[in-house]
Amino acid sequence: MKTFASTLLLLSLAFAQPSRAEPQALVVGQINLSFYTASAAVVKVVLGQLGHPVQVVEGNHPDIYGRLGRGEADLLIASWLPNAHGHLQAPLADQLVEASTLYEDARLYWAVPAHVPQEAVRSIDDLKKPDVLERMDRVIVGVGPGSGLMNGSERIMQRYGLQAAGYSLKVAPAPEWSLRLADASESGRWMVMPLWQPQYLNALYPVRILDDPRGIFGVDRAVVVVRKEVWQQLPERTRVVLKRVHLGIPVATELERQMMVEGRPAEQVARDWMAANPDVVAAWFRE
Repeated sequence: MKTFASTLLLLSLAFAQPSRAEPQALVVGQINLSFYTASAAVVKVVLGQLGHPVQVVEGNHPDIYGRLGRGEADLLIASWLPNAHGHLQAPLADQLVEASTLYEDARLYWAVPAHVPQEAVRSIDDLKKPDVLERMDRVIVGVGPGSGLMNGSERIMQRYGLQAAGYSLKVAPAPEWSLRLADASESGRWMVMPLWQPQYLNALYPVRILDDPRGIFGVDRAVVVVRKEVWQQLPERTRVVLKRVHLGIPVATELERQMMVEGRPAEQVARDWMAANPDVVAAWFRE
C-alpha cells in the first residue's frame, strides 16, 4: 500500500511540473548575397549555442520574403528597414516581430572609383554632362534581382533621365558585378557602381559616393525579423539573447571581407570573431 501511494505521489508531481521541452528547430531565411551570409552566420552560431538546431534556406529577396510569408522560413536575417526592403515586408508586417537590429546606417548608393575626379562627377546629375558622357561606361551593372538596390537604381534611371542620356541598367551575378569595380580600379576606367554598406568591396577599392539630390535611397537598419507565432513559442532565454545581438557596420564589413577575400567559411569567421570578442558576446548571453 505504501509503495502504491508513493507511486501515485511521484506521478502527481511529474504531471504537476511543466516539462522542459528541447529548444525547437528553426528555419533561417537568408538572402543569397555574401554580406547577408556573413552577418547571418553570427546569429546562427548564437542560436546554436542556445540549443536550437538551424536549417538555412537561401534565395533572392522576393523568394525569401515569400517563404517567410508562407511559413517556410521562421526568421529572416536581415531585413533592411524602412526603405530598401520596406515594399517586401509591408504585406507581412502584422505577421512579424523585429527581434534585433544587427547594424544601423545601412545604405544603398551609387559610387564611382576614387580616380574619377570629384570636380567632374560629384552627383548623379553630373553623369549627364557632355564631357562625362564621353568617358563614362554607360552600362551600369547592379546585383540582386528584386533587391532594394535594383529597384532604387531603376528609379534613379527614371528620375534623373539617365536612359535618355544613353545609360542602361542591368543585373549581373555577384562575381561579374564585383569584377567590374576591380577592373576599373586597376585600369582607371570611368564607371558607376551601384553599391551599399556594409560591403567588403568598400574595404578593397577606394570609391566615392555620388550625391543623390532627389533622395532616392534612404538610410536603413538591418533587422532580424521573426514570424510572430514562432517568436511567441521561443524560450524567454532565446528572445532575451537574440534582442541583444548587434554587430555594427565595421564588424559586418570585416566578416564579409574575411569570407570573400580570405576564402574562409562563414561559420568559422563568425566563431573566430566571437571568440576574439568575449566581452561583447558575454553581454549578449548574460543572465
